[in-house]
Amino acid sequence: MPKPLTFELIGDTQLVVTRDFDAPPALVWRAHMEPDLLMKWQSGNDAFNVVECEIDATEGGTYRIVHSSADYTFTITGTFLELEEPNRILQEEVMYLPDPTPPNLVETLFKAKGQATHMVVTMTLPDAQTRREMMETGMLDGMEISYKNLDALELA
Repeated sequence: MPKPLTFELIGDTQLVVTRDFDAPPALVWRAHMEPDLLMKWQSGNDAFNVVECEIDATEGGTYRIVHSSADYTFTITGTFLELEEPNRILQEEVMYLPDPTPPNLVETLFKAKGQATHMVVTMTLPDAQTRREMMETGMLDGMEISYKNLDALELA
């Protein structure tokens, strides 16, 4: 079983999250880009489930993911700026909590590590305050819960 995610704050505006998965990059890529798969691993935790997921997995394509709990809903939207299947996703993202956050740039790298994947997610926020507020939402805990779901997902 892979170790929990790790993160590093770089400068005032970046957050870098790393995580390994016991699946090759092509399968981890699919789990991030196919709505049916994404809904499975980003749902099923104690608080939030994905209730809507639309992904146009093309350069210039957009996505919209709606997470909901008993008393709160938030939406993530964005545009894919560059896609290099199965190695790299560069996207611009806005979260609605419910008010929109400033756009942030997210680069996700999927690197083969034997038959596994080493994933590096670099989020570049517009300023230190936005990064601090994002960190205070508990986002990293939610990401790890979802990544554990991805570990358990049958991707073959």
